[in-house]
Amino acid sequence: MNILMQLSEMQNFTPNEQSIASYILKHKEHVLQLSIQELAKATYTSHSAIHRLTQKLGLTGFKEFTITLAREFQQSTQPISNVNPNYPFGSGESSLQVAQEIAELMKETIKKNVAYMDDELLSQTAHLLNNANRIFIYAQGDSQIRAKSFQNKCFKINKYVVIATELSEWIHHTINLTSEDCAIFLTYHGISPNYVQVAQHFNRENIPFITITASNQSELAKLSTYCIRVPNDEEKLAKIGTFSSQIAFEYVLNVLYSCLYKIEYLKNMHTTTESLKKFQINNLMKDI
Repeated sequence: MNILMQLSEMQNFTPNEQSIASYILKHKEHVLQLSIQELAKATYTSHSAIHRLTQKLGLTGFKEFTITLAREFQQSTQPISNVNPNYPFGSGESSLQVAQEIAELMKETIKKNVAYMDDELLSQTAHLLNNANRIFIYAQGDSQIRAKSFQNKCFKINKYVVIATELSEWIHHTINLTSEDCAIFLTYHGISPNYVQVAQHFNRENIPFITITASNQSELAKLSTYCIRVPNDEEKLAKIGTFSSQIAFEYVLNVLYSCLYKIEYLKNMHTTTESLKKFQINNLMKDI
């Protein structure tokens, strides 16, 4: 989760931390010019209280805190698209206008998603996937299409991904997972009772899992080993289609695959190249 969001939600903040957060959100124009001592004085708190807050936000100290805030303030002041994620086009628009608005929606969704990205979280998640014996994905509907795309990419680097929910065999897959495996939940609202039940089982059995969701405060998200958030722009029922959510899921899974690939870049490149060579040789032999 980005820093501004954590400051606004104030989850598990002490009264002093709430005062600091409120001051920062109300004085965005000049707070970046303040030293830690000046911020402590302005908020009637202390140097140590600010330092503890930065650590609670997952940062190493005040310097990283101000750098991260500056980046997020810049992103938050950029023009917001007027494309409605639920109804991105109207009935009277030309086909070219529809094309332009879908392009704008894709661009804005990814831009928002980038703001939620965290370097350490992505690195830890990628290493979890890399070290797992098996990867199981829980996804339904359109999200399962995104899961299959990720599965197909992973095949190319000898990471064999199972779509646990593909043939309604999720119960059997769930029971067979071990602590050497990992799972991914791809769920926009994160409210499925079945998923929560599976997550509770994983916690009991020390099986790590990742949740990619727009609802980072759901029970499923809180149970997760790692939670990656996507923009929460779509209404559950009032929408033309699952445009924004699926753009976000595709983007996050592409990022995870790329981070996974990067861990053993040369090995994965060699694996892909050798597979293609063997395939070409086999085709040539068939023609003889």
